[in-house]
Amino acid sequence: MTETAIFPPRVTPAANPLRFPINLFKLLSNNLEIVPEQAYDEEVVLARGPPRMAFITGPDAVETVLKTRHADFPKGRLQNEVLEPLFGNAMISSHGKEWRWQRGATAPLFRHDELVRYVPTMYEAAEKVVEQWRMAPEDEPRPINRDMMHATFGVISHTMLYGGADDVIASIEKGHAEYFRQVNWWVLNRMLRLPRWLPRPGGRSMRRHERRLHDAVRGLVLNRDAKAADGADLLSRLLVAKDPETGRRMSEEQLVNNVIAFLVAGYDTTALALSWALFLISQSPEWSMCMRAEVDRIAGDSPIGPEHLEGLVVVEQVLRESLRLYPTAPIIVRDIFEDVVLGGVHVPAGTIGIIPIYTIHRHRRFWREPDLFDPSRFAPDAAAKPNRYQFLPFGAGPRICIGATFALIEAKIMLATFIRAADFKLLPGFLPRPTGQMFLTAAGDIPMRVHLRK
Repeated sequence: MTETAIFPPRVTPAANPLRFPINLFKLLSNNLEIVPEQAYDEEVVLARGPPRMAFITGPDAVETVLKTRHADFPKGRLQNEVLEPLFGNAMISSHGKEWRWQRGATAPLFRHDELVRYVPTMYEAAEKVVEQWRMAPEDEPRPINRDMMHATFGVISHTMLYGGADDVIASIEKGHAEYFRQVNWWVLNRMLRLPRWLPRPGGRSMRRHERRLHDAVRGLVLNRDAKAADGADLLSRLLVAKDPETGRRMSEEQLVNNVIAFLVAGYDTTALALSWALFLISQSPEWSMCMRAEVDRIAGDSPIGPEHLEGLVVVEQVLRESLRLYPTAPIIVRDIFEDVVLGGVHVPAGTIGIIPIYTIHRHRRFWREPDLFDPSRFAPDAAAKPNRYQFLPFGAGPRICIGATFALIEAKIMLATFIRAADFKLLPGFLPRPTGQMFLTAAGDIPMRVHLRK
């Protein structure tokens, strides 16, 4: 296949490690802009700050922090404090014993053989979006990122919250985009150890969104508990999940917080992955044709089901390359409490450990033409396969994202459904600007024309 070389938009790194207060100004607009240029070439780069940060990008150093010595590098206080108002004591923001037992109780719900039962729901949610495209005026630009949010909302409402999700889904959608646009101000507040009550841009609307979402999910949890939790959706199964060692169940507060975490992280990350993938294939007719030929060959006009997952090889290549270029969770933070040598660099105690996934995925030492869109990197017969710690869109080690398999299955089914149904064309003159907030988003909508196949 003759390919057009595509170098999609990237974040412009700082020329050198930033010092106060420039680093904080950059943090507010795009947290990936605090990562210095050197981190794309070296394995560990120290920025003396304040605050002092170590940007950790070498595979060996990343493996040390996330896996082999993970207990010595707990999830960062900064990251936990940023997440706490929305997610409370959920698994995503807890640590130690509290994290371990929640992980143990929840893990069986996310096994591959358990998740494939949701494939028909994923396909139906994608088809509903395709039907919306059919009903829309021809050639009317679509905000494709919003369409992907609606698609993944559909999956959530019939897997996590089946039979009672409308008010919760509405609560998530209302004010959600604004919440994450303002989140870097909250990051700055916690980084500087300012009083939590100190007024900040967007602070009031963020707190209102947190209360609204907690109230809606609490009502759902109480109502489902009163009905004996006999459903097949994930919430019902969380209600009866037990720690395999102690038999302990989640408290009401833990259930509320974990449901919110699964909802917000789950729908956001998949929707963003699909948005970036559709943007990339809108720039590459060759890969669009290759994907469509694959879907037509293995599924024809039939609904795309569990039996087709293994055959969606090219679809998965495109998805993984999209996650490489635009990892939806672009930064991991860890605390460094003791002096340590990582990648040959002495990192003093008290340093904030930054593992910038976005940078690792574009590291010049470990990737050939790292800014090039090239799904063949992930072909089954590719000559050079990435090291486990060079490609980690869902993290790594014991705290790897528990919903990774769910997200990959959902994204494969939906991407295959969309590419079989339509061609995607970005509006002329527009290029999305990747922006690091809590997730890796575009700065604004991604407008596309969707041309449906006859």
